[in-house]
Amino acid sequence: MNMTSKYLQFENPTVLKFDFQVNDDFDFENDFDAADIGTLVEMPSEEEIDWTDDIPVYLTIFINQENDNVPYTITARIMTLFQVSELLPHSDALQLLQTEGASLLLSYLRPMVSMMTSASGFPAMTLPVLDFSDSDNN
Repeated sequence: MNMTSKYLQFENPTVLKFDFQVNDDFDFENDFDAADIGTLVEMPSEEEIDWTDDIPVYLTIFINQENDNVPYTITARIMTLFQVSELLPHSDALQLLQTEGASLLLSYLRPMVSMMTSASGFPAMTLPVLDFSDSDNN
């Protein structure tokens, strides 16, 4: 059992999908555009959550999905089960799961993205820190 704060505990995250595709039409002679990163955080709604049970949080990242002038695209999905302290009000717990939970999951994907991009013959991509506090992230 891992702890991210005194209010959240989590199990070891599980990577559910990691799709890395090299763009065969990419012109290696040209510079490529900066990475475009989209995210999707999914979890049960407050009405669906049993606060005495594990709460699943899923993070999906989409890298370079809308751009043709890139050497690769990546779609990755990861999840873990969180336990929330009963000391935390439910509305605060939802916000904490959405922000801290997603940030935690992103940190598990970061080395995988770096390793796969460096193995493709391009410079390694390091996923930046992302702000999950706004629901308009995707």
